[in-house]
Amino acid sequence: GETLLREGRYAAAARAFEGAMRGAEASRTSSLGELNRAVGVPPLSTEAPLESAAERDEWDRYEYLAAVRSSFDAAGQADAALPFAKRALELRVIEERAPKAYAGLHVVAFKDSLNLGRLADAHEVLTDLHGCASSAHRRVDKEAEAIYRERRADCFNTLVSVLHARGGVAQLAKLRFDGELRSELFLALRRHAPASDVHGA
Repeated sequence: GETLLREGRYAAAARAFEGAMRGAEASRTSSLGELNRAVGVPPLSTEAPLESAAERDEWDRYEYLAAVRSSFDAAGQADAALPFAKRALELRVIEERAPKAYAGLHVVAFKDSLNLGRLADAHEVLTDLHGCASSAHRRVDKEAEAIYRERRADCFNTLVSVLHARGGVAQLAKLRFDGELRSELFLALRRHAPASDVHGA
């Protein structure tokens, strides 16, 4: 995969990375964790101990997906990087064992989606981030809830700022924001309005 990436054959590189992951996970003689170590995938720290072999396997997958996403990002290929970030977001072990990293991964996927002009995808990531905050609230994890709420506010600010710069704030009307999300959007619009007045003066 790395060779194809260096050659600029990005679609082929993505398929190669995906195939290597599937092959390692299906192997009876090796594991994805062993593949990660063999190719020098940087280990990522959990914020709480992993409690089972299944969680370890999911964490190995996260480390692999994060490394691949980072490689495409370094090559300036956000379009190829985004699917690997979204795959990582499907792994519950990150939410449960590393909420700070999980919130940060949402921000990465959100910004990539927005920069690529995929407003619906950005909205989906933002909605999922809101769901994480709600889930943390239900399990009375105040620290995780605060992290998710802070990152959600950051994403709303970025959303309004980017759309305003593109002259596309009206596109917000096409997206569904209910309850707390609607309130957060209004706050972001109000925060942005004074800054817009200053720059426009």
